[in-house]
Amino acid sequence: MEMNLSDPVMAALIGASATMLGALIQLRLSWRKELKERERGQPITKKTRRGPVIFVFALMIAAAVGGFALSEYFMSLRNGDRDTIRAELQSKLSEISASAARLERARLAGREQLESGVLRAEALRRGEEGIAASALVGPCKSQGAAAPGRPACSEQSAVQVAVCARVPASAIVREVLLFTRFEDAQQTWADSQVKPGQDAGGARFVEKSFERPDGDVAKQVCQGFVNWNGEKARLARIVVKFTL
Repeated sequence: MEMNLSDPVMAALIGASATMLGALIQLRLSWRKELKERERGQPITKKTRRGPVIFVFALMIAAAVGGFALSEYFMSLRNGDRDTIRAELQSKLSEISASAARLERARLAGREQLESGVLRAEALRRGEEGIAASALVGPCKSQGAAAPGRPACSEQSAVQVAVCARVPASAIVREVLLFTRFEDAQQTWADSQVKPGQDAGGARFVEKSFERPDGDVAKQVCQGFVNWNGEKARLARIVVKFTL
């Protein structure tokens, strides 16, 4: 077993060991000397009697110092074990935190991927069905008195409006369906479909649609519409079908 002792503990152990060894040797020599004197019948003096006692006291002191040094050593071992356990716990906590962070990132990535897939599927469904937009265009107002036999408004003098549907910026337009009817008409939208440029009775959609940006994630698909009817308002409706 590897022993990592501090300098004070090492000095105390060496001193205690040397003291105990010296005391044991002196005690053994004193006892042998006393036994020889008793065999020869010589009287035992006080100095001779005090010798073993002094060595016993020295032995006790050395034992106390050695016990203190050993207790310090065991304490250092416990502290070392505690530091090792603390370091291992910190390492485990770091690993757990890193694993939790990886799981959280994976969960967020999976959630974002799922949400992105759902949004894309919804956008594709809306593209197949088409996004509709409509506008109410009032009757044409003549700016001056009409000449006898001439209509109050003409296609050239009427104001052109744009009917726009908002689609994703990445959308590729496949088809733009056009519908128009009078405001108070009872006919369905399916019966009101017209083609680009077709005269719908004093109103028409222009030939070509156009696009314009609408922020970073969307754009507008627009179709121009002209109503030169001076009596009734018209509803203009477009349905934009697209793919991504």
